[in-house]
Amino acid sequence: MMLRFVVGVAGLWCSINCFAELRPQSAAELCTVLNDTHLRANEWTVRNIGQEGCSSGARPISSDRVDGNTISFSAEGIDGIPNRVKLILDVVQPSDDDAARRELVKATKRLSVRVLGLSIPHAFDEAILKAAPISLAVGSGRASLTRTVVGKKSYLLTVVME
Repeated sequence: MMLRFVVGVAGLWCSINCFAELRPQSAAELCTVLNDTHLRANEWTVRNIGQEGCSSGARPISSDRVDGNTISFSAEGIDGIPNRVKLILDVVQPSDDDAARRELVKATKRLSVRVLGLSIPHAFDEAILKAAPISLAVGSGRASLTRTVVGKKSYLLTVVME
């Protein structure tokens, strides 16, 4: 019985250490965390106004429509330590917003695992698909979704992880 307990504690300890390894260890690593989704951020830079961070360019959701919906990634921090990451979905073509929201769900899941140590809950997926605001504790931090109306038919969905 005691042996099972020891093995269980050892297994739990190893799994906690594995989760810790998923989180970016440096600002430079954070800037490349979404390269596999073609959201390549520039290098971590310090701006003259005291802000630090990196950001990707806006990537079109649909490769055949460059003037359509886009997604982008950015990270912010202080003294070379990242403390906030954002995914921004800019919806300008409401006819394509379902595909855009699905792309945001995919990128959010990847970012959450890599930055917070756990995948976002299903409720967060649903909130993105409905474009409804939500804020939840996830892993080692917090994830929130906001919707900002930009024009008559366009809006921004912003996922922030801290």
